[in-house]
Amino acid sequence: MFSLSLVGMCINASEANVLISEIVGKLRDKKTIPADFREYLRRLGNFLTYEAAKYFGKSSVKTETPLGEAEYETISEEIVIITILRAALPMSEGVLEVIPNAKVGIVSAARGKMIQENGRDFRIDSDYFKVPYLENRIAIVVDPMLASGSTLLFTLQQLKNQKPLRIIVLCAIATEYAINRILEKYPQTIIIAGDIDQVLDEKGYIVPGLGDAGDRAFNT
Repeated sequence: MFSLSLVGMCINASEANVLISEIVGKLRDKKTIPADFREYLRRLGNFLTYEAAKYFGKSSVKTETPLGEAEYETISEEIVIITILRAALPMSEGVLEVIPNAKVGIVSAARGKMIQENGRDFRIDSDYFKVPYLENRIAIVVDPMLASGSTLLFTLQQLKNQKPLRIIVLCAIATEYAINRILEKYPQTIIIAGDIDQVLDEKGYIVPGLGDAGDRAFNT
């Protein structure tokens, strides 16, 4: 069981922030070229991190101004950003810009053979998993496309024994199916999605989605 103090949830960030909705719209646009696509992913990482910060612990610090003393709040917990290769690289860069002192972990995970009909579950092939120690730290998992949820379930399974203080997932697009699947197994996970789509097709792709984020980001 995760050592968490918050009940899990999913937030559709586009509903709360028109700037996020605009960025997601640019990512969806099939005419967006790879260089711009990467830049929009990076900016989305910035904005989703601001949303995630609502669930960080904080402490008060005093500072001397030229005219007196002031108090401000700072993050009281250590943060680990976990990047799921490859499409998450630009988004993770955006997260790291906002939290420059965070540690970074890398997970190589790719869809393998479909193991459930209609694109609802896939075997996950992983040949690299390097994550800093997570106990009593906040883990921010970055994965742009939360389609069937198979990749994220695989990743959370690997993380759970490290007893992170809290797990926050940042994604560009998520399906209702994947959200329900994740929260059913890991009910204290916080998912912050740029937008949420209802349709997961028979091949496991999000519709309307934005296509293959990795291919579009890296022109492959």
